[in-house]
Amino acid sequence: MIYGILFMVIKMLNYVKKTIDNKLYLSIGSSVYILDMPFKKYINKLLKIKFNNINTLEITTKRALGFKAKVPIYIDEETMLMCIKSYRLDRSLYINFFSIIKYEFSKNIVIITFLDYHVMKLHEKTSFVRQLEKCRLILDYLR
Repeated sequence: MIYGILFMVIKMLNYVKKTIDNKLYLSIGSSVYILDMPFKKYINKLLKIKFNNINTLEITTKRALGFKAKVPIYIDEETMLMCIKSYRLDRSLYINFFSIIKYEFSKNIVIITFLDYHVMKLHEKTSFVRQLEKCRLILDYLR
């Protein structure tokens, strides 16, 4: 079952959220799936397809683009996870850059609309803006 979700996720992932109980909540389309698996293990399963892992990807991206921290995780042309809250924290949040169709700023929040018109209110406005910039740099580098 987990592997089916892993491969389905690559195409339709909106975001991955880790809660204090260490469970992952995957927003896929209009549904949310819960996995009892660490974030790093989940991402490494996705990256295994490309003979890669999260540690190598973070180091390579930091060196190539000069990022100090909070590196977006580029998986493929449909999945690049923006690090809003790092997986190293008790609670983390990664948003798929490619699934965002619109975002609006309202005071200190960001209202994000995803491809399936799922909407999320995010209080980490500064982090979101910085991650957008980093994702654009990664895309420019890959071109």
